[in-house]
Amino acid sequence: MTLALTLALTLSAHAAEVTWVGGGHAGNPQWSADGSWLAFEVNNNADKVDFYVVKVANGYPSAPQKIAIPGGSSSFTAGGSYAANPNWHPRGPVLFEAANPGGLTRLYFLSPGGSSPAEYLSVAQAPGNLSWPTISADGTTLAFTSSATGQGDVYTFSQATNKVAVTISTDIPENAPRFSPDGKALVLSKKNQGTEDLFTHTLGTTTQTPLKGGSGDQSRPRYAKSDIVYFTNERGDEHWDIAAIPAAGGERKLVAQDVRLPLRSQPSLTPDASAVIYTSSAPAKDSSVYVTKLDGSGTKEIKTGLSAVGDASIVTAGGRSFLAFTALPTSGSDWRQLHVIDVTGQI
Repeated sequence: MTLALTLALTLSAHAAEVTWVGGGHAGNPQWSADGSWLAFEVNNNADKVDFYVVKVANGYPSAPQKIAIPGGSSSFTAGGSYAANPNWHPRGPVLFEAANPGGLTRLYFLSPGGSSPAEYLSVAQAPGNLSWPTISADGTTLAFTSSATGQGDVYTFSQATNKVAVTISTDIPENAPRFSPDGKALVLSKKNQGTEDLFTHTLGTTTQTPLKGGSGDQSRPRYAKSDIVYFTNERGDEHWDIAAIPAAGGERKLVAQDVRLPLRSQPSLTPDASAVIYTSSAPAKDSSVYVTKLDGSGTKEIKTGLSAVGDASIVTAGGRSFLAFTALPTSGSDWRQLHVIDVTGQI
């Protein structure tokens, strides 16, 4: 991997920590489109994953709010509960997948500032366990996977018709679908002869086109303008990298090596989709967040002063840029905390 420029930046603005009651690792922070809200998960590494939203004003987070789905306790502490994988609608609500102990995993939505999420699709509309929600850029179509057939198929829901349709159905489970910028195609991953590979699917057709990758697993793809970026471990299971490949087909290129693999999310992008944002699994580099241009023109390093930094996510709103990330505290706890930093002018 050749980078034309590496620039280290020292954080000059404030940094704020998001705190909550009880233990657990923060993960998968996702910004609302206007940058005023963050949704994130807290995993206790035992029997539950909780879901939080937090209001952020000028880079300062308020007290986070734990969200309980219908049928769950108000504190959402029952063993086996699960709520995760937030995706914000471009015009407001956050969608996420969740299940009460012993129940199906379903899709829920919550309006910013609200406290009572509602199920997005009924069991009659979309039976089975639902996961991997993703929303088209214009907000009109939802894609997700369902276990209804036992094969992990991809479905879409159209707001215009209020109908659910089977979009991809094969004998191999599909995972992590994401829309193209124009909403006319999906990229996804699925097992292919023992490894996880990438495929594109044009909506309205039955054709899935494989994308050329390396050996090992290619996972959690997403579009970045005319490219598709994804995680790959083709250099060995202990090495996770970020690669990019033209959506129209072609040769892939490594963008970043030895990244800290997020638990669930796809590679993070800058708001203009020109660069990937990531953290490093190398101990000597794990206190920084890195921003690498997809055109190979350079990398910027944002030093945090913390350790084991991960799950970086950036939003630009009101002429300012804010970075959310998780990290281990310098002392006093083994749980990963969530941080928000103003990085205006640094990406």
